[in-house]
Parts: sequence; C-alpha cells; structure tokens
Amino acid sequence: MPVSRSLRAAVTVIVTGATLLSLTAASEVRHHPKPVREGPAGPPARLPDGRVAAPPRLPASMGRATDCPKPSYGAKFYAPGTGKTVALTFDDGPGRSTWQILRILRKYRVPATFFNLGDNEAVRQQDVRDEVKDGFVVGNHTWDHPDLALLSASAQASEMDREIAEQYKISHTRPCVFRPPYGDYNSTTLSLARARRMAVWLWSVDTQDWMADGSGSSYWVHRIISLAESEGGALTHPVVLMHNQPVGNPATVSALPTIIRFFQHNHYHFVSL
Repeated sequence: MPVSRSLRAAVTVIVTGATLLSLTAASEVRHHPKPVREGPAGPPARLPDGRVAAPPRLPASMGRATDCPKPSYGAKFYAPGTGKTVALTFDDGPGRSTWQILRILRKYRVPATFFNLGDNEAVRQQDVRDEVKDGFVVGNHTWDHPDLALLSASAQASEMDREIAEQYKISHTRPCVFRPPYGDYNSTTLSLARARRMAVWLWSVDTQDWMADGSGSSYWVHRIISLAESEGGALTHPVVLMHNQPVGNPATVSALPTIIRFFQHNHYHFVSL
C-alpha cells in the first residue's frame, strides 16, 4: 500500500527533529569552549599583622590522594550527571563573603564546589573547616593565582602542592579537583594535576561577578543574575563560575538565592564536581 505524501512529510519532520535534538545534546558534551578569561583574584587575605601568608614548607613527598578517583586526562566544562544538572562553583576564597555563601547554600540545601587559594586558606582557616564540615567540595586553585601556562613544570607543581599542603594542614583533606587560574593551562598542567589525582574543571557559564570589585550595587546583582540565567538556562549541564574573594563579593551573595531558585524552577539537579 503506498505511503501518503502527508504521512511521509510527518515522518520526515519527526526524524529531522530527533536528529537536531541529538546533535544539540552531543554538541554540548563534545564542544569544549574556551571560557572567557577569568579575572584577577584581587588582593590576598592578610594576617593580623598585615602580612600575606608565607607558603608552607613542602614535605619530601606530597604523596597521592588515594581516596580520590583516578581522573581522565583533560579539562571538563560541563556538570556531571544525567538529566539536567548544574554545578555552582566559587573561586579565589576563602573571603569575607564565605560565611554568607555557606548560609545560603545550607538554606537551599544545594551542593557547591569551592576552588580555594592556599594563601587565603592560610589566613581564613575556619572558613576552610566550615566548607569541609558542611560537606562541600574544596578544590585546588593554586597557592596564589599565577598564570600557570607561563610557568615551568616545577613551578606549576609547587603551586599545586603548596595549596594541597595547606588544605591538608587545616582540614586533613586533600583536593580531588583543580581549576587553573584565569582558565589558562597547558599539557604540563593537565599531566601534573592528573598525577595528583585531581580532575581539572573549568566552566561553561561565567557570571563575571569579579568585575563588581566588592560592590553590592543593584546593577551588579542584576548583571550577575542575567548572565547566570541566560547562559546557564541554555545548557543542560552548566558549570557556573562565581567568586569568593578576600575583598568580599556582596553582589554575588545577593544574586545567589535568585540564581538557585531559577535553576530549581527549571528542574535542574544541583551537583558538586
């Protein structure tokens, strides 16, 4: 029996639509965008006497974080998990806003990942303990935020190991995840991180909240929310970049509840990295 023209047209539309959906999903997983360059970390936290924390003396062997799963080689850009997932991440801490960020995350019962700097951890040790105690993932963002792609292999390793040593001294935990400052890295960075059992995570949504430079004005709050919603809502597995700098990020704190509610309303599942 011959197939009618209308039936053939309907089948064509269905097949084409399914193909486009498959291609859209695959492009998010396979396409690794070069993120907008992350901004500077800002002034480091200061000890009571006004000094910046000195890096710790490294043991003869840093050892390996055997409780971390062995990561694959390369950088990751999209939140793990099935369905619609979103990962909230905070760089450059701990800072003045850490306790407020933690309070909001506890209130909404959502996980997050903190990519800390060792020199800030050394000054704000209780913040690190609180992050660990509350079950948040604490990751390595180097000791003091250099551009790793400009450093030798030994200098890159030192930046990673100093943060690992500081985090372990404070919390008796080791980072299983790593984020290179500015989102800049090379093959040496990837190899060194993998040798330390740290998965390398970048981001797919940049709120550019660091540009507020400590301001809590409504302009910056609305801008942060707009970027998170417009970029994140277009993806199935966004990793959202925000900041937690020593100077404080009041606009980020004000924007965070709205961002969380947006993803909840759109049926995303929050995950850590």
